[in-house]
Amino acid sequence: MKTIGFLISAVVFFGLVHTGCKNEDQEDIRYTLTVKVDNGADGAPRTGSYQKPAGDLVNYGYRLLDDYTDMVVMLGTDTVPYEGSFIMDGDKTLTVTTNQMVLWKYQTEKAVYYSTPAIGDDGTLYFGTGMGGTSAGAFFAISGDGALKWSFAGQYSFFSPAIDASGHIYVQDFGYNLYAFYPDGELKWKFPNTLFPHMVENVGQRCPAISADGTIYICANGLYAISPDMDILWHFPGSQTKSSPAIGPDKTIYVVFGQDKIKAINPDGSLKWENRFDNPWEMSFAAPAIDDRGFVYIASEAFYQGKDYSALYAFRQDNGEIQWRYPVGLFVRASPVIGTDRSVYIATKATETNKARLICLSAEGVKRWEYVVENVHGMPDDIYSTPTLGANGLIYFGAETGFLYAVRASDGVLAWKFDLKMTVNWSSPVILKNGTLYIGGMGGTDYEGYMKAIKTGCPGYAPSPWPRFRHDNKNSGASNW
Repeated sequence: MKTIGFLISAVVFFGLVHTGCKNEDQEDIRYTLTVKVDNGADGAPRTGSYQKPAGDLVNYGYRLLDDYTDMVVMLGTDTVPYEGSFIMDGDKTLTVTTNQMVLWKYQTEKAVYYSTPAIGDDGTLYFGTGMGGTSAGAFFAISGDGALKWSFAGQYSFFSPAIDASGHIYVQDFGYNLYAFYPDGELKWKFPNTLFPHMVENVGQRCPAISADGTIYICANGLYAISPDMDILWHFPGSQTKSSPAIGPDKTIYVVFGQDKIKAINPDGSLKWENRFDNPWEMSFAAPAIDDRGFVYIASEAFYQGKDYSALYAFRQDNGEIQWRYPVGLFVRASPVIGTDRSVYIATKATETNKARLICLSAEGVKRWEYVVENVHGMPDDIYSTPTLGANGLIYFGAETGFLYAVRASDGVLAWKFDLKMTVNWSSPVILKNGTLYIGGMGGTDYEGYMKAIKTGCPGYAPSPWPRFRHDNKNSGASNW
């Protein structure tokens, strides 16, 4: 699979071009030109059967349409360039094949900015839009074939939603309000930000975590545990949180408070342990990832006195001790994910001198490889999209380049990339077992949003402890589901 950048002129000449004198016998001979062109290609001649005199020169030319890839033009059994010509010296067959990548796309008025869809049991996609901060947004429910089921207009932009075992959807906005919806779009309740009305934060990912027992955990001025009926079960007070909580196998909740305090909180609301990053100027906006070996992984970012202190930490789940620290050297907004061999994958932002990259670390925190993303827009193109580990051994992620990337987990080699025709992508990929991948983003001068369904052939996620953003397709943020 490869990216096609081929463009042909608007006018394609097709017809009969005489290349010298013909005798009367040639003029009486006619050959059949059979043309078959897939829907993913534009150009001429189009699909059909044409009778042409012997010796005529046929000009052809094709270009690949946006939602397709892998165009192949064949003259008989030979592969030929995308445009060219040939002489009718016998019956000819011209075939143009393509591969449809975009199964459908749904456009929204505002960007799918920082929202990764959650998938209901019936295949419904739930996601939010809006550009962050105090801007208004909307929340959408889209069927598995791309049709709108319902939408909800909000005062603020929306983050990524989560779905509980009953199919109820919970989503937090940039103003720290928490909404609960029934699957049909009826508002179940709204947990207002009246307890913390002035908290509007334009960075971080605030996605609810949902335990197997149905308890909903959200971050605001500390950590709240809320019942499905909106009762506050407990509140662990603290400074403003800018990331999302994650739930371990024993129901312990892990969250970063304020700038650099990492806390493990028991399911009854008591403190299990707390620790800090190595430097007081390090902070975290990325959600934790949890493995099955007893570690929780949290990324930090910091730039202090001309030096980048950004890092990935492995904390022990039992006592909070730092098992290892890898100095990334670039800001990390995407969340870590964990491979089947317990490798850890992180994606970074870029600087004016260093390009964004996907980094693979061993289970011991040693770098195995990195894949560097090119700059497309003449400025640093960041990766905010959390990598997604496929069952086929490929890692999928988006970037501000507007491309969807598929990189081999074994060695970091690019398998393919596809131009999503979106100027910026911060949403993380979601994969179904049938190979459909969903990803959101923004595009155009008005920052409109898109949710696109991409055909990959990947049969779901790698069987790892934490293969994607928020662990699973419900965005539960819990390893005990």
